[in-house]
Amino acid sequence: MIRHEQWAVGERPSLDIGVPVGTVEVRTGDNGIIQLSLESAAAVDFEISHTGDRVSVRHPSRWSMRGRSCRLVVTAPAGTDVNVEAASAEVRLIGSLGAVRVRTASGDVQIGGASRLEVVTASGEVSAGDVMGDATITTISGGCTLTTVGGRMDATLTSGDLRVGSCTGDVSTTTTSGSIRVSDCGGSDIVMRSISGDVRLGLPSGIRVDADISTISGRAQLPQAAAATGERRPVRLKLKTVSGDIRIERSN
Repeated sequence: MIRHEQWAVGERPSLDIGVPVGTVEVRTGDNGIIQLSLESAAAVDFEISHTGDRVSVRHPSRWSMRGRSCRLVVTAPAGTDVNVEAASAEVRLIGSLGAVRVRTASGDVQIGGASRLEVVTASGEVSAGDVMGDATITTISGGCTLTTVGGRMDATLTSGDLRVGSCTGDVSTTTTSGSIRVSDCGGSDIVMRSISGDVRLGLPSGIRVDADISTISGRAQLPQAAAATGERRPVRLKLKTVSGDIRIERSN
């Protein structure tokens, strides 16, 4: 059974989605309209509501989910805030969205772009394009790849690698059985810790680094000191590995 819904919304639309099992896809479309397509054997029983600019989709509270699955496809205006909660679901958010919050027990999470991002998953790969503001990532079994983070980044990974193209703000990351790589970091307070994994960090020129670097069963490779040229921006740096190498290089 397929259920279709459509609503008119204003300038600050938001989606609140609770789908225990299946696939959730949100893609950007025309301004002022949210369209929804829900495919499920019990689609008619889902609790779907529209209040102001907020659309909520929730599975039936008394519905047994054993052996059940659904496919939810939503088209929403660019900049829509999205909250997704799922037990076992693939989550794909396509386009430039607002504040994004995703919590899953298992399933991959793919995000095109967001004004800020929070992802918590027990088992699944996380990938995102451009995050304009802060990003917070927590995974227990799965890696994470982010293209850009325009604010602060906090990440905790267990059994997974962290890859970040660039981060403008401060960084606090911890991995267990996984490596960390931030190719270009413009923050002033950078903390990276890894157990059984390498740490690789790119820093810009023209900064003054207050460094605390230590490794057990690993090597540290640092760039050649640049000649002082006037006042430089201070950066506090704390890098620690257990059974992993540390490499710092210039990003520009």
